[in-house]
Amino acid sequence: MGNKNEPLDEYAEGVDKMQLAEEQVKISKERSVDARYRIHRTTHVSEERLEAELSHDEVDIRHVAINQVLGENDSPQVRQEGDVLIIPVIEEQVEIVRRNVLKEEIHIHKRSKTENFRQSITLRNQEVTIEKEET
Repeated sequence: MGNKNEPLDEYAEGVDKMQLAEEQVKISKERSVDARYRIHRTTHVSEERLEAELSHDEVDIRHVAINQVLGENDSPQVRQEGDVLIIPVIEEQVEIVRRNVLKEEIHIHKRSKTENFRQSITLRNQEVTIEKEET
């Protein structure tokens, strides 16, 4: 062998030469659209009429004068007569002798009434459709 700076080809006379190859890979990515979708939202409006039967109670309160002298052990109780609730009101009066006097009763008369209710209202509902677009 000769000088280090001499090419190796001169020493390789008679030896088969082999070409070297190198492969390189480049990786990249790209976006592609394979399908598109279209979404539609529709709002429907309709007028609806509500009908209902509503009930409520009314009371009529009357003071009924009684002015009845009661016995010492008499004590009228709250009572119900038909659709009337009766609440006794007692007053003490002083005389030479003290006695209970049923001064008045409160009569509460209850009546139920029914009436029809109507009102127009607006109702909304939404509908969605989805369509696939080919690319």
